[in-house]
Amino acid sequence: MRASVREEYRWETYVTEPVYQTDSVAPPMKPKGRTEFRALRVTLAVISVAFVVGTLVRDREALVSALSFSGRNILIMFALLILYFISYAYRFVLLIDKHCRCRIDLLTWIRMLVVVRFMNNLVPQMGSVYRGVTLKRDYGVSYTDFISANVFFIWSDTLFNFLLAIILVVAVGAHLELFGMPVEHFLLVAFAAVLIAPFLASKALAYVPQSSKLLGRLAHVNEQLLVGLKDPKYMVVTTAIALVSFGLMGWVFKILLLAVEVDVPISTLAVFYALYRLTFHVNITPGNIGVRELAYGLLCSEAHIGMAKGLLISAELRILSVLVLLIVGTAVSSKQVVSTWRAYRRGGRAGLEEKAASDIDAM
Repeated sequence: MRASVREEYRWETYVTEPVYQTDSVAPPMKPKGRTEFRALRVTLAVISVAFVVGTLVRDREALVSALSFSGRNILIMFALLILYFISYAYRFVLLIDKHCRCRIDLLTWIRMLVVVRFMNNLVPQMGSVYRGVTLKRDYGVSYTDFISANVFFIWSDTLFNFLLAIILVVAVGAHLELFGMPVEHFLLVAFAAVLIAPFLASKALAYVPQSSKLLGRLAHVNEQLLVGLKDPKYMVVTTAIALVSFGLMGWVFKILLLAVEVDVPISTLAVFYALYRLTFHVNITPGNIGVRELAYGLLCSEAHIGMAKGLLISAELRILSVLVLLIVGTAVSSKQVVSTWRAYRRGGRAGLEEKAASDIDAM
């Protein structure tokens, strides 16, 4: 019997999947284009990593300088990155509370972010999908509200980082060019493009018939971008946290650069931080492995620091970040492990069932 195929759009998975209506079992085939795109991403990651490794192997001086960290500096960087991760998580707690009307305690959100980061290192955006599904299942947050909050975070975070870099470059001076253009001009063009993007999208959606459920949801996501901007208290608090995050990560970059005998002004650190955050929002390869290193290599080459040193700084930061995720993940999970063990000691299997029931009620 020949299978008839009906195309059905599923908002939750963001894909169009064929739904087979037949008496026989005919598993759907994976779209060829998607498989080829994944293969292209993996190939690009392999080529990028090979280039990074090859460049660093040829530059022995940069590798030797990487081993010059004192134990004190390593501990300082670990402490700074842990505080940075906590501040980043707290911004998301406030974001979900504001846009999704859902309060989640900080430890729970940190635990979720650890999983999200590791998943994004395996498959681009996989962690975001996991986060959306978890919020829907455990807290009743709709996918549309979660996407609205996520889009607002990416938009506002990118604007803040570009604006901060522009202010510091103009005030202090960076004497840095990107693609033959002064870095402040490049940042200003990027800032303007990100700023007007939602307003252009709103104008475009106004001319499209709203009969489609998908278009209606896209319009809702676009409208939600302005929700946070209308609350001065929320914007002041999140901006203050963002400044703290910049200070923490800027300090980490300062230590990494001093290790390779390079000292840069705070304006250049702001450009480094803006690029760092951008590589989290725009994913090309899994975890942007290789791509982020190449981006820093090019930036350091333009800043006359040296490509090899830029590649090395990014690679070191990636390794430190993974170790911090393991440390934070272990720390926030230990409380749950200890409470589970105490429940078992207190009541055996019945104690575990009672704890599970109380955890579900607390959600």
